[in-house]
Order: sequence, then C-alpha cells, then structure tokens
Amino acid sequence: MSSRPRSLLRTPRRKRSLRRQSRSRLCGARKCLRNVVNGGRVQMGISEKLETLKNLIPARQGEMKADRLFKETAEYIVFLRAQVQILQRLIDFYGTDEKQKVV
Repeated sequence: MSSRPRSLLRTPRRKRSLRRQSRSRLCGARKCLRNVVNGGRVQMGISEKLETLKNLIPARQGEMKADRLFKETAEYIVFLRAQVQILQRLIDFYGTDEKQKVV
C-alpha cells in the first residue's frame, strides 16, 4: 500500500482519458491516419497534414509531390500578401465616408 491518498493516484488517469477524448473529437467521424511515435504518443500522419495543406491552396487537382506543394503554398502566401496590400492602398486612396465610421 502507498502512503498517498487514493484520490491522488486517480488524477493522472483522468487527465489521460481527457486527452484521449479531445483527440477523438479532433478526428470527428472520419478515421485519422496516425503513427505511434515518441514512446506511445499518437500523432496525426504527415500525409494527412499534407492533404489538408493541399486543400487550402487553389491548385491543380491530382497528385503533387511535397516539394511542389510547399512551393505552391509559398507562392499563394505571397499572392495573398500582395492582395492585402492592394486592398489597404485602395482604402487609403478612397478613404471611408464619415457617416459609415462606427465608434
């Protein structure tokens, strides 16, 4: 028997079960591809992360190697930054109507 109260022994189990529940919520109804690494810690597979990244950028459908995907992602980020700068300059140029400003 241990000198610790039983309530202290149960706490780590509760925390682990909460972590498992939150991980399962992230996956939702679909099955996640997972790899067991780092002494039993479960992580989402790299291929699923690449697929998620591929779905975020407007690109050709079909197979794309990881290096091409990263290049397309970088180009898309540059494009989005340029768009934001253009829109900011348009706002500066045309200004806003004093009646439309909300305090």
